[in-house]
Amino acid sequence: MKKQGKRINLGVIGTGWPGQQHARVMSAIPEAKLYACADLDEQRRKEFVAEYAPQNTFGDYHEMLADPQVDAAIICLPNFLHFPATLAALEAGKHVLCEKPPTMNAAEMKVLHDEAEKRGLTYFFSRQFRFTPAMRAAKQLIDDGRLGTIYHAQATWVRSRGIPAGIGGWFTEKRRSGGGALIDIGVHALDSAWYLMGTPRPVSVSAQVYRNFAHLVSDPVFDVEDAAFAFIRFENGAVVHLETSWAANLTDDIPQGQYFGRELNNSNVFGTKGSIRLKPLTFFEDQQGALTTVPVELPDDADSFELQLRNFVDSVQGRAEPVNNSEQAVELMEMLDAIYASSSLGQEVPIT
Repeated sequence: MKKQGKRINLGVIGTGWPGQQHARVMSAIPEAKLYACADLDEQRRKEFVAEYAPQNTFGDYHEMLADPQVDAAIICLPNFLHFPATLAALEAGKHVLCEKPPTMNAAEMKVLHDEAEKRGLTYFFSRQFRFTPAMRAAKQLIDDGRLGTIYHAQATWVRSRGIPAGIGGWFTEKRRSGGGALIDIGVHALDSAWYLMGTPRPVSVSAQVYRNFAHLVSDPVFDVEDAAFAFIRFENGAVVHLETSWAANLTDDIPQGQYFGRELNNSNVFGTKGSIRLKPLTFFEDQQGALTTVPVELPDDADSFELQLRNFVDSVQGRAEPVNNSEQAVELMEMLDAIYASSSLGQEVPIT
């Protein structure tokens, strides 16, 4: 049910860094109120309360979802808890904004999509990169037709030494993470390129994943990939090439990052009239047969978390369509599933 004209009471489930980012921007949105938070970790919960002052606090998120005053849940838990927490929230009649990845696989996401549709609730997967100034400027150029017909994109997020430890070592354990580099950072790169391409429907994938750097891991379980490479075809004939790694012996054309050795996170989108590189944001345009570099001004320096939460609140209140919706979440997870399946089978696999 849409909450037209009503201030939205938001409840944050999981008070770590992602939950803090969502809470941080709520005060800038008059239509939103940080009504509650839930976290099993008492110390983390206390620190969150001291910083952001929600009206109510809970240890168990089920108790928070039972509160009729909560309109929407923002889910910021480890990957394996995204599905059960989101389903519980939808069944309790709450709108949902869930951190990435939406779920562990497409089958789970289809259940959530159907549940949200059945109940008339907004489901929104968190991808604040869609709201950065560079992404919005690039999307506007594309929507204005400046690239012509988009036929190819490159999506890259690679690190030379960046296997995450995480709380409790869940990042490197497949039953709790759903995967490794692909589902952790590759999903960001893929979604950025796919979004700029207009989110065409994926139809097939050829891919290979690798686990080559176990010697860099101290956690007791490391059964996920540290790299993935994929070629994805779309219904409109366009393709995207994805490269992602937590650990690779990268060459010196990849710049040195602050935390993870050499690191590159970028998207390039190619059209019949021009192309766009996200970082640094640059537009290359065919002008009477000559390829010309065209300066692109950023629209503003607005906070991407704030813009994302505004869009979520607007969609709950019926004033806007969600930029990140449940149908896209299903297709995004279908692509990830197909990458793992293609690697396992050693062949291209269809997405039906």
